[in-house]
Order: sequence, then structure tokens, then C-alpha cells
Amino acid sequence: GIFRTRDRVLGAIVHSAPVFVGVPSSNVLGADYREFHDTYRARRPAVYVGASDGMLHAFDAVTGEELFAYIPHALFDRLGQLTLPNTAYLPYVDGGITVAEARVGKQWRSVLLSGMGGGAQGVFALDVTVPEQFEKGAGVLWEFTDADDPDIGNVFGQASIAKFKVSV
Repeated sequence: GIFRTRDRVLGAIVHSAPVFVGVPSSNVLGADYREFHDTYRARRPAVYVGASDGMLHAFDAVTGEELFAYIPHALFDRLGQLTLPNTAYLPYVDGGITVAEARVGKQWRSVLLSGMGGGAQGVFALDVTVPEQFEKGAGVLWEFTDADDPDIGNVFGQASIAKFKVSV
């Protein structure tokens, strides 16, 4: 046909390293954090990894079932290249992944932060507190790319999630 022949569903995982997320950290301090920790102590453990199919994938860490896949908006214009018959490997979502607990607004959440590596210039943040509910619209927090600041560049390494004070 007109599309590239593939022998598997998942794209190549080249630079992205899988990240396991289970029980929320017990080393975080802050208002109401203990309640958050106790509420999500038995949450479904998941493994997150970026792939050259344009998606960050979330898998159940016990069964291997895919929980969701996220395509950053910055990659939408390039997705058509994946179907071309003679396309060589192209990086899409192959940046470093960091997951940490953070206060988002007035709630504690487990936040996944990832660069897009060679796929695009920028980073994105997802709420992975309850990974099996991602598809219900609670998962995407934001995406920051070269459209927001042309100096951002391609982010390959792991970004940090840090607490800081802002005035409102």
C-alpha cells in the first residue's frame, strides 16, 4: 500500500529511558501532603517511556497493558512522516522523563515532565496521579515550546521539578 510496513505497534525507543512510578514519595513536606500520600499509596504502578511513534506511553507496571499514550501538540505537523514507506528513524518523543510530587494550584499531584528531545523544541507536563484516568481529560497540564520562547531548544536531559514561591 501507500503506507510504511510495520512489524510492531510501538515505535522504537532510542534515547528515552523508562521511568517507574508507584507509591508517592514519602520524603515530601508540605501542607496536606500526608493526606495525598495516604490517598494514592495503593495507586496503580506505571512505567512511562517516549518513543519514535510520536507518543509518550504509559503502561501498567504489572500487566503491561497500555494505560494511555500522549502526543505533544508540537509534533502534530510531523506525524504524517511516520507513514511514509522509505522513512528512516526520526526522533519524536525521546527526551528525559522526570516524575515528582508537586503542588499544582491547591492540590498535590504527581507530575511527569519530559523534553521532546530531537522531536521538537520544548517540554511538556502531565498529571499522572491516577494514570488510568488520563483519557478523561485530567492529564495534560501544559506544553512549552519554541513557539512560546524561541530560545528553548531541544531538551534531551531530565528536567527538574522544584518548589518556588511566586507572587500572585
